[in-house]
Parts: sequence; C-alpha cells; structure tokens
Amino acid sequence: SLLMSVFIPEMGENHSEDRNSNTYRFLCPHAGQFQCKITNIVFEMEGKGEVLYRIVSWDTRLLDGLGHMQPAGPLYEIDCCEGSVSHLHLPHCEVISEEHQVELAVARFTGENLEVIKPLRVTDTHVIVAIHGLSLFGLIRKIFPARSMSAQVLLFYKPITGMQNLKQLHIHLLPRVVPVKEVQDQHMDFKHITTSSTCQLTPGRKYRPSCDHYVPQPKVTIFDCDYGPNYHPTFEVFLEADHVTVNLLDENEEEVWETHRLYLTEGSYVSSLGVAFVDTHKNELIQRVSSVMEIADCLKSKNMITDEMYSNIQAASTSHQRMRFLYDALQTTGKAGKAELYEILKEKMPHLVEDLESGPSQCFRMPRST
Repeated sequence: SLLMSVFIPEMGENHSEDRNSNTYRFLCPHAGQFQCKITNIVFEMEGKGEVLYRIVSWDTRLLDGLGHMQPAGPLYEIDCCEGSVSHLHLPHCEVISEEHQVELAVARFTGENLEVIKPLRVTDTHVIVAIHGLSLFGLIRKIFPARSMSAQVLLFYKPITGMQNLKQLHIHLLPRVVPVKEVQDQHMDFKHITTSSTCQLTPGRKYRPSCDHYVPQPKVTIFDCDYGPNYHPTFEVFLEADHVTVNLLDENEEEVWETHRLYLTEGSYVSSLGVAFVDTHKNELIQRVSSVMEIADCLKSKNMITDEMYSNIQAASTSHQRMRFLYDALQTTGKAGKAELYEILKEKMPHLVEDLESGPSQCFRMPRST
C-alpha cells in the first residue's frame, strides 16, 4: 500500500454563492496518497495535479433523488483539471463493530444524474472508492433505525460588549466528520474553546446540556446530523461567570459527553493545548519567529508582560534573543501567558502553527501560490 502523506491545503478564492464554505487547494507534487489535515479526505493521485474542493449543500433536489437512502457525511465538490485523482477516501462517522457492518455507498452527482458507487473498502474511519471524473461526492446510507454515530461537541464564546461580565456560549452538536475549521471560520467573532470534543450521539434522539444553574436556549433539542456548509449553534447560553461546568445528557438523563470545566476569562482561557504547543515547540519558535515585537505588543496590551519585560525584549539585538527573553517573561504568567501566545501565533502566523502542529515526520509544506 502507498505511503500516506498529510498536507495542509491552501485556502482558495471563494467565488461561489455558498460564501460560508471554504475552498481548499492542494498542489499535488507526485503520485501517492495524500490526506487533507483539515477535512481528512484522502486523495489517491496517479500523478501531479491541482485539486480544488469544498463542502456544499445537500439541496432538496439532490435528496429527493436518493429514495430510501440519506446523507451520511458532507457533500464535497471536487475538481482536478489534470484528472489525476484515481481514488477518494471519504471520512465517515459510523461506529463499526463485529455485530454492526455498515452499509455505506458514495453518491456522485453530475448535473441531474446520480450514480451510486459501491465502496472498494470501508475502514474504521474512511470509505474508499475508485472514481472516473470529478463532480459532487457524498456518503449515503440506508434510512434504517437510527444508530449512534461518532459526533463532536464544539464550544465557542464571546463577551457581550457593554454588559459587564456577561458572556454568550454557543454549543454545537455535529457529526465527527465536520471540519472544526469550517465552523470556526463562520463564527470568527467567537473564541473556540479547545477541549476534548468526541462523543457518540444518535440522530433523532433528544439531548440537553447542563451548565451549572444557567438555562440553555433551547432547553432540549433533537440531534439532526448537520453536514453543512452552514453551521448554526445547537444551544446558546448566557452566563455571568468566568468559568462554568458543562456536560451533555440524553433523554434518559445519562451523560453522553462528560463534564468539562470551561474558563471564559476575557484575556485568555486556560488552553492546555496552547500551553503544550508553546512548551513543545520552544526551540523551533525561537529559531523561526522573526516579528517578535509584534507579539510582545499584543502580550503587553493584554497585561501579560510588564513594561520592564517589554523593554528587555526590545533591547535584545537579534530576534532569537528577543524570543528567548519573551519566553523568560512568560515564565511569570503561568499557563495564561502561554495560552495567549499560542492564540497570537495562530492569528499572526497560522502557517507556522499548522506546520509545527502537523509535525515534520509525515508532513510536507505545499508551495504557496503567488
């Protein structure tokens, strides 16, 4: 079997009516298997080529043609003018076990025509199909008694301007295959709370979050498998606190997503992911971050570093030295400063963060388009 490489796609220009959906671009350098880090789709390529892809809407016209089948994943529009894609591995969120063999297929739409493609293989995570020609592809399955599926609970919050200490928390219940980045990019004014998000939910069943004494709107809802490309929050909660404990219960009051304690401080919530990133990649960041003063300015404006620390950083003669002083300064801030540094790097230098997070072992950088 071919060796799999993970790639970070470039963001393409979006000229479509579906403004909410990102267009991704992959410049494939040679034949092989390549997995997109954002969507988890795998492209098996026979040679080099440019692949453009995005998530589009399952409109009712398409659904009517499915008969006794229903969507089992996002609908992807995929294009490669060189025609070098030979197989697609589409991510699924079925829970596969000995007693439950999933019947999944891939629907391919070209104009008014629907072709149902039988999979060559279904793994624990992907459905693999051979393809001839590109268009719209989406996973489908029979509409039979609902079964639990891999899902995710995504959390976003923002302080409400002009209201002292009032915050708005959005809780999204989504299938596991929905890319977090797609949801994040539609809610840019909200801050994503990075936490363990996986759970198993059953379409058609009722769920409710418990958030200390705060009442969510709505109180209860049915999980309806939203594959996008528009992602609206499932629940909204207004809070007057800097931290809250949240969990998710089913209709029998059983906990389906364990209790999480969330920190909603305005400057920064304590993100363990961010802290780990800043600690793990210390040497690379010292070597590779050149605009250190821009970062120091952000940290100073958020009262994460003192004037004296800022002056020390500024007085250093090289960017390496400045970054070392910045790390020294962060030792005094505890986790909050490191979490904030991570947020700043994600905003100012997203490609560097993606590069380091994907690790050098299996990843290569795409040449950036000019």
